[in-house]
Amino acid sequence: MSASAESVIKPSVCPLDCPDTCSLSVTVADARITDVRGSRANPYTAGVICEKVAKYYPAFVHGEQRLRYPLQRVGPRGSRQFERISWDAALDLIYHGFSRAINTHGPQSVLPFNYAGPHGQLAGGSMDRRFFHQLGASLLDRGPLCGAVRGTAYTSLFGNAPGMPPEQAAEADVIAVWGNNVTISNLHL
Repeated sequence: MSASAESVIKPSVCPLDCPDTCSLSVTVADARITDVRGSRANPYTAGVICEKVAKYYPAFVHGEQRLRYPLQRVGPRGSRQFERISWDAALDLIYHGFSRAINTHGPQSVLPFNYAGPHGQLAGGSMDRRFFHQLGASLLDRGPLCGAVRGTAYTSLFGNAPGMPPEQAAEADVIAVWGNNVTISNLHL
């Protein structure tokens, strides 16, 4: 669908758990996503996005099972019994939970877990880290188990270095990829 008087193209970033950090051009009409294309705003991804995002992003955003408001558990764990609560009530619960933990056990008792999404665009260690730093929360590694294993392997092979710029991939004689089909996702390798 092309942009028309009823639709507008908005800039966005891919929400998937992938290091590609793709920029998106999202066409919106009547508060619904009608088209998703790669944006040329990011020179690394150059307007190319994976099929998962191009084809399924609108269904993901507008899907029936997507959480749209806070829920509070009302039954025993595992019972899947929840009730809708207001954002104010949800934030109060979070505030009181953090306060109780900090007052009882100190700020280091709060361990943030914030690993998801596009690593460079949204989750690149910005506002969430600032918030938890101000709170005095634990500074333990917040990455997932797969990231810890990957990091250990990388360090043992290459030392404690930040990594190769992705633009240098074109200069490589050999590129070995484990556990990923780069023709389908993470295709900018």
